[in-house]
Amino acid sequence: MPEEDQSSSRKAFILELLSGLGKIEGRTKFQKIVFLGQMELGLPEFFKFDKYHYGPYSWDLTETIEDLIATGYIKEEKEHCGDFITYVYKLSDFAKSEIEIPFEYIPEDKIEILKKLSELPRSAIIEYVYRKYPPERLTA
Repeated sequence: MPEEDQSSSRKAFILELLSGLGKIEGRTKFQKIVFLGQMELGLPEFFKFDKYHYGPYSWDLTETIEDLIATGYIKEEKEHCGDFITYVYKLSDFAKSEIEIPFEYIPEDKIEILKKLSELPRSAIIEYVYRKYPPERLTA
């Protein structure tokens, strides 16, 4: 797939994901939701994951999210939780009003599973990923 087509597909996938979930709380959780969607739910493998500090991490996913924030499709809001900050990701009002997001990459039943996953504490998701996908199973 040409790089431009892949970039467009990645962006459409992320917009579809946020449209279905409403929001994702935390950068780490965002990474793990996409990773588990690809590994366990058979979602399109748009993002390559490598081992990193908190388990699997995709530089391509981070770049795609940052591009969608920069172009106004995604809002990144900071929530102060005691001594640390959590980033919350949502579709922007512009994205909600200007684009119609077709569900072509993520079937509705998979969105429901991902919603339940997104409601888990970050620590539970990280523990599950570490246990089931130890770092030696990921490419360096």
